[in-house]
Amino acid sequence: MRAVKVIINGIVQGVGFRPFIYRLAKIHHLSGWVFNSSRGVEISAQGLPAGIDAFLSDIKSQLPPQAFIDHIAVSEAQPEAHVGFSIRDSLGGEGITRISPDIALCPDCLEEMMDEKDRRYDYPFINCTNCGPRFSIIKNTPYDRPQTTMSAFIMCPICQKEYEDPEDRRFHAQPNACPDCGPQYWLCGSDGSKIAEADEAINKTARLLMAGDILAIKGIGGFHLACDAGNDSVVKKLRDRKHRPDKPLALMCGSLEDVRAICEVNDQEAKVLMSSQAPIVLLNKLENRKWEIGRLSEFVAAGNNYLGVMLPYAPVHHLLFKKLKKISPGFEALVMTSGNIQDDPVVIGNREAFGKLSAIADHFLLNDREIENRNDDSIVFWTEAGDTQAGNFQIVRHSRGYAPNPINLPVPVPPILAVGGEMKNVFCLASGYKAYVSQHIGEMDNTATLEFFEEMVGKYQKWFKIKPEIIVHDLHPNYLTTKWAMEQGGVPLRAIQHHKAHILSTLADNGKIIPAIGVAFDGTGYGDDGKIWGGEFFVFDGINIERTGHLEYLPLPGGEVSIKKPYRIAAAYSKYLLNQLPVNLMPKDSREELEVIAKQLESGFNLAWTSSLGRLFDAVSAMLGVCRRITFEAQAAMALENCLTLGINERYGYDITEEKGMILVSIKSLWEQLTADILAGKDAGVCSAKFHNTIVDFTLLMCDNSRSKTGISTVALSGGVFQNRYLLNRIRQGLLRKNYQVLVHRQVPTNDGGIALGQILMNIDK
Repeated sequence: MRAVKVIINGIVQGVGFRPFIYRLAKIHHLSGWVFNSSRGVEISAQGLPAGIDAFLSDIKSQLPPQAFIDHIAVSEAQPEAHVGFSIRDSLGGEGITRISPDIALCPDCLEEMMDEKDRRYDYPFINCTNCGPRFSIIKNTPYDRPQTTMSAFIMCPICQKEYEDPEDRRFHAQPNACPDCGPQYWLCGSDGSKIAEADEAINKTARLLMAGDILAIKGIGGFHLACDAGNDSVVKKLRDRKHRPDKPLALMCGSLEDVRAICEVNDQEAKVLMSSQAPIVLLNKLENRKWEIGRLSEFVAAGNNYLGVMLPYAPVHHLLFKKLKKISPGFEALVMTSGNIQDDPVVIGNREAFGKLSAIADHFLLNDREIENRNDDSIVFWTEAGDTQAGNFQIVRHSRGYAPNPINLPVPVPPILAVGGEMKNVFCLASGYKAYVSQHIGEMDNTATLEFFEEMVGKYQKWFKIKPEIIVHDLHPNYLTTKWAMEQGGVPLRAIQHHKAHILSTLADNGKIIPAIGVAFDGTGYGDDGKIWGGEFFVFDGINIERTGHLEYLPLPGGEVSIKKPYRIAAAYSKYLLNQLPVNLMPKDSREELEVIAKQLESGFNLAWTSSLGRLFDAVSAMLGVCRRITFEAQAAMALENCLTLGINERYGYDITEEKGMILVSIKSLWEQLTADILAGKDAGVCSAKFHNTIVDFTLLMCDNSRSKTGISTVALSGGVFQNRYLLNRIRQGLLRKNYQVLVHRQVPTNDGGIALGQILMNIDK
C-alpha cells in the first residue's frame, strides 16, 4: 500500500476538478479524499503503487476542459483508515488559488437548452462545471456557492441532487439552477414597467429588436446595448443617443456561418470565435461585399476594413438568436456594444441601468442574478507573422474570458501593485513569479472609473492575498493613477517611464528577461525630459533599459485640442519643416486657426514638443484629407490604415542623424515628398502605403544600427501603433528576414492596456 498527499494549484476550482479526481480515484481503486482550499485542490490518496502512479499520471493527461495546472506538489504519507474515496467540504486558509474566468456556454448545455424534453429547455441560466459565469459572480475564495452571487438562490431538490452527485456534470457547479429555483429574466420599458417575464420576455425582446428598438440586455459581466445591425435608422439612433458618431460598433452573429457571410474568417479566427473565451474578433470585411438591405448597415463600421464580431456566449444570447431566426430566417447580426455612457465602466446593476441607460435604451431585458465584478468583452485580432514564425493573436482589450488568469513572470518580484496608465487602464498585482492582470478598467478620467479601479484593486489583494510593498506608477505627474498612488500612504512608490514599461511588458509577456532592442510606437507618453514621447528606440541589456533613438521632436500646438483636430498638427508640422502653411490642403474654416498656429510656433506659447509616431499618423491623415477631426482615440490612424493601397513598394525619404549620442529620425524629406504627391493629385491610398513603408524602412534601419553597436538580435515591439496590422506584419517580416528574434504581445494588449505588466518589472530599470 502506498499513500500520497497532493496539492494542485491552477485553475482547479469551479471547473469540475474534484469530481474528476473522484472518478480517477475510483477507476484506480484508491481510497482517500479531495477538497478545495485556499491553496488549491488538496488530495489524500492511497492504494496499490501501480494505481497511485497511474492516478498521478492521469491527473495531468486527462484534465477537464477548463482546468489548468500550474503546479503539483506530491509528498509521501502514511496510510490511513480511509473508507472509499470522498469529496470533502472546502476549507479556507492562507494560501491562494486561481479564479477561473467566465466561460462561454458549452455544447452539452446548449444541446440541453434546445431540447424541448429537457427540464432546462429555453432556460437562460443553464450551466455546468464546464461553462458559465465564474469571475463575474465571485465574492471571495475558495470558489463555492456561498461565496458567489448565486447564494441568493436555494437549489430545488433535483438541482441539489445534481450538485451533490460526483458522477453528474453539475457536481458542485456553483451557478447550478433551473427554471424552478434559479434566476429569471423579465422585460421592462424604459420607465421600469414590467412588460413580460421568462420565455415571453425573450420572445418579446426579439420582436422589439426586429421592430427597430434599442434594448439594454443584462448579460454575464455587464449590460449590452443591442439593436438590429441591418437597420440604418436604428444604428444611427444608437450612435446619436450614445454620443458615438464614428467609432465602430461590435456585432454578435448567431453562428459561424453568419459571420462568414459578412467577413473573411480563417481557421485560427474561427477557433477563437468558438472558444470558451468567446472574445470579439476583429475580422476583415468580405472584399467588395455589397450589403443587402436588412443584413448589415453601413453605419456599423463606416470606412473601416474590419468588423468586430463575436458569437453568442451566454445562454440568453443563444435564445435571442433562436427567436430572431424564427422571425427572420436570414437574420445575421445584432449590434452588441458595451452598455455604458461615454467613458464610464460598463453598467452591471438593474437600478444603475435605469439611471444611466434610460436615455439610450427603449426597453430593458433584466435578470435577478447580481453581477459582482463588471467584466467587459475582450477584443482580439489574428496577425500573420510570415516567413519563419507562426502568426498569433493580439489582445486589444483584456477582460472577459481572460481575466484574472495570471501571467508567469520570468523573474520573481516582491509584492507589487502596478497601477497602469491613464488610457485603457489595466492594473497588475504581482508577487513571486505570478502577475495578476486585471480586467479592462477603462479611461481614468472620471470618478466612476476611479471607483471601479479602487474596487478591483481591493478585491485582487483580498483574493490573491498580496499586500503590496511597492506601488509603481507612470512617470506622468498628472495621470489620475499617479495621483492615486501618491495618496496611498506608507507604501514606497516607484515611477517608470511609459515606453520603457511598454518594452518590459513585451519581454514579460514572452517570459523572457534577455537583452533586446525595444521599439515603442504610440500616441502619448511622458518622457524623461518632460517632452511627449511616442516614436522610441531602446536597448535593454538585461538589467537597464536606455533610450537610444527616436523620431525627431516636432511641435504640438495646444496639446489636447490638436489631438482632436489633427489638421492643426499637420499645419504645425508643415510650418516647422517647410516654413509654409498648407492652407489649400486644410478645411476652409480653419484658415484663421492656422495663422494662430503659425504665431504659436514663433512665440513658443502653449507649444509642446513630441516624438510621437501616433501624432505623425494623425498629421499625415489630415494632410491627405482622410481624417481631419476625430471623435475617438486613434481614429485618424485607423482611417489612414484603412485607406492604404496594397501592392505599393515605394516609400518617402527620411534622414538619420545623431545628436548628443541620440539617433534621430528626421522626416523633412518625407513631408516634402508627401506634400508634393498631394499637390500632384496622387491617390490617398498610394500616399498612405508609401508613408507606412517609410516607417517600416526606418524601423529596420534603426534596429540594424543598434545591433551593429550591441550585438543584440532580439527586438521587442510594443505600443498602440502596433495594432496597425500592415505595419506590424511588415516590420516583423522584415526583422525575421534579417535573422532577428521578434517578440510581440500575446497575453496582454500592445496598447496601454499592457503597460502595467511592464511596470511590475521596473526594478530591473535601475
